[in-house]
Amino acid sequence: MTAWNKLLVATTRLLDLHDSAHEPGSPFVQVTQEQRRGLRDGYWLDLGCLLLDYLLEVDFATNSAFVTQRRCLAHLREDYPDLPGDDLSFVINLLATPSEIHFRQWQAPRVDKDTRGDARDDARDDVQVGAKDDAALRGERSKRSTKRTALIEKQGQTGQVRLTPSGRQTVTLASQVEDLLYSEYDAAKVVAALSRGDYARVPDITQQILMSIRALTQELRRVRENPTHEGKLAALLDNERHYHNALSTIQSTLLSARSQLSTPALIAQFDGWAEQQDDEWDLRMLSGAIGRVLNAIENLSRRLSELLSDIAEGRIQSMGVIDFVGLAHQLLLSPPPGRLQDAVIARMMPLGTEVVMPRVETLLPLVETRRAERSGAALVFDEARDRPGADPLLARYLKVQGPALRRRLRQAPLSLPEALSEGWHHFETGSESPDAAILDCLPQLLNTFVDTQLLDDHLSVGIDDTPFTIDLPDGRRIEGAVTPSLRLRQTAPEEQDV
Repeated sequence: MTAWNKLLVATTRLLDLHDSAHEPGSPFVQVTQEQRRGLRDGYWLDLGCLLLDYLLEVDFATNSAFVTQRRCLAHLREDYPDLPGDDLSFVINLLATPSEIHFRQWQAPRVDKDTRGDARDDARDDVQVGAKDDAALRGERSKRSTKRTALIEKQGQTGQVRLTPSGRQTVTLASQVEDLLYSEYDAAKVVAALSRGDYARVPDITQQILMSIRALTQELRRVRENPTHEGKLAALLDNERHYHNALSTIQSTLLSARSQLSTPALIAQFDGWAEQQDDEWDLRMLSGAIGRVLNAIENLSRRLSELLSDIAEGRIQSMGVIDFVGLAHQLLLSPPPGRLQDAVIARMMPLGTEVVMPRVETLLPLVETRRAERSGAALVFDEARDRPGADPLLARYLKVQGPALRRRLRQAPLSLPEALSEGWHHFETGSESPDAAILDCLPQLLNTFVDTQLLDDHLSVGIDDTPFTIDLPDGRRIEGAVTPSLRLRQTAPEEQDV
């Protein structure tokens, strides 16, 4: 049973309780086993789980950037080769559409004047307060609801997707990731796996520790971006000592495990175990997995120390969400001093106020949006357009100097010092015009030694053990332990006749 199936088994009956229309106080308490709707083959569920797992991997690699549906489709086709794009679009649309859930939450007794302020705070957290405010005065379990159930965030125009905080939490729960405070016991599992010779478990255990470390790292980033949640700041301060102790314990345990990897007895035991496995294993795989966790611990410890220092010194209060509407209203009521106004205008206003023309590039997205709304044909957004184009100077260099270089190489091989002494890294542009200029193309010349197919498919690079040193007139110095040279490959007689 996979981790996703375990999560579904643990939450299915809770969803049944949420969707139940049973009247409170009804004497009919018997429950029958109902038949669920759907195809009952697990196809859509498997697609959604594979998609969420892939988005979490990309989320860590790209720092929560959006991903095109084309990349998601290519990944899912590794498991479903004939997967249609419409099936993926259906799964994304379903996981990106929020659904409201209702629950009860205990509300402590408080005075009426504080109820409104707390209700505004709850509304800002996307939690709707029940209609009866007197429940808050009596200290009852009041009704709440939330629509933060969408697991995927989808861009309207491009269709690119990424995980929402709820989606990231779902994948984390499915992976059964423990809190960092208890991950020190997972670190001890690494030592136990090495002592028992269960080396295949080491990467999985370190991945669990790495997930918990990354989860806390993202939590620290969210606290820095929005420190309005005082409960999270207080929890970090209360658990400061426990977090540092847990990080120290995990670090020392993993360092001890990594030191065992260099012992002759474990190396011999691992070699014998690896020969019996179907897959190829290397001891560096275990060392690399442990090293990634140690690097993540160092990064997390530094961020945690900086955040706790900012909280203690009060600097964290200056970060977070800024009410720009309130700021503008305050500036209207009490304008700042004239010197401050002059400084802001000098830094932010245009250099010339007589003619201010917008850039055309900034209006292109709006034009594309209007075109997409009015056009009956679907616009295809291709990632190939985002790739950087080829070096135009390299193309010009090959066009001008390429034929002459090929003629020179047919006569004799050309070493790099000879090419520089003969001036092959220079060429003149616009020789027929009075604005002629000599361009320095040393990087382009070096590219021809690295990628010989730029000049000709029948070129090869020869290496001479003689070191060389070249001082160019502009002060640059080129040194090499060996001397490369371009030369024509020896071809067959029939190829030469052709």
